[in-house]
Amino acid sequence: MFTRPPSPARVIGLLLVAIVLLGCSAATGSAQVSETVISLEGLDPVMLSQGKEVQGDMKYKVTRGRFQYIFASAENKATFEKDPARYEIQLDGSCARMGAPTTGNPDLYTVHNGRIYIFGSEECQTLFKAAPEKYLEVPAAPKSPPTGEMVKRGQELIAKAAEALGAGSKLDQLSSFQRTDLRGNQVKNILTLAFPDTLRQETVRPNFTLVSVITPSESFIHVNNRATPMSEANRTAINKELYHELIVLLRARTRSDFKAWLTEEKKLDIELPGFTTTLGIDPETARVVSQTYRGRGPGGVVGQIVINYSDFRTVEGLLLPFKMTATFDGQPFPALSATVEALTINAQIDPSTFKKPTKE
Repeated sequence: MFTRPPSPARVIGLLLVAIVLLGCSAATGSAQVSETVISLEGLDPVMLSQGKEVQGDMKYKVTRGRFQYIFASAENKATFEKDPARYEIQLDGSCARMGAPTTGNPDLYTVHNGRIYIFGSEECQTLFKAAPEKYLEVPAAPKSPPTGEMVKRGQELIAKAAEALGAGSKLDQLSSFQRTDLRGNQVKNILTLAFPDTLRQETVRPNFTLVSVITPSESFIHVNNRATPMSEANRTAINKELYHELIVLLRARTRSDFKAWLTEEKKLDIELPGFTTTLGIDPETARVVSQTYRGRGPGGVVGQIVINYSDFRTVEGLLLPFKMTATFDGQPFPALSATVEALTINAQIDPSTFKKPTKE
């Protein structure tokens, strides 16, 4: 592992980075930098991946996403272009300790196993260097593909689970969903969904309120009286996390890329692009009573998250859990444990809810 000591330029850069996600919570984010920036303090990423600091030449540059990479030679530029995924900043520029949607500073980096990672703070960098395996999501070992019978039974079970949640077509005909819940870490979370593709997530903490908004036309984050554009990587991360909402997940069952099958343990494995989870289904009621997946827990560590659902109540024909109890690697996980305070289905939502606030 190779890490460049902090430079004066990096210290100044860190002062410009707003890190608002200090724990792990679904559908949160950090302030974004929307313009393209020169990354890695102008060092050649091909050489850096080999543990060598070589300043790049502006004659040789490549732009990938919001990062611009500079190379010491045409040969190194060509090497990068042949395999950019190997040499570019990993994790779409997210903090390697906290993961998406927390954004990293492109001048605060570490090289681990020949890959370049960036961080939202020097604390994140230090903790990652001490035990990188705790923060990197290791691909799961390949599983045997499900049999046709497993897929058939999975499809039957997901249909029953959807029917148990919303009889008839109530689930698929949802126009809006609004829920306010209190998390176990004393954070209030307000989620507003206008189907099929508009979201507002408001996270109220004792010292600040963070608002993330995604619409077909724009996406932004509002914190500390400032609205900033949301990066495409963060938008993708938030949308992926949204699949952990049972309503959103079960509504996706009709998509062509939705896969479900019944495992030998009588669990329901589900896959969508970039997303996997396992549902526990009550055999008598077909209710979803648990969800298990790999995710980030306290301090950004990657492990097994289990959410158990209880206190089911009927709201506008939908049977929904009002209590979620989460564990991380078998220990209580307050950040994802929640008690619902209010839940509204198909209410008229003021369009201004999803509008970027005007500057004062």
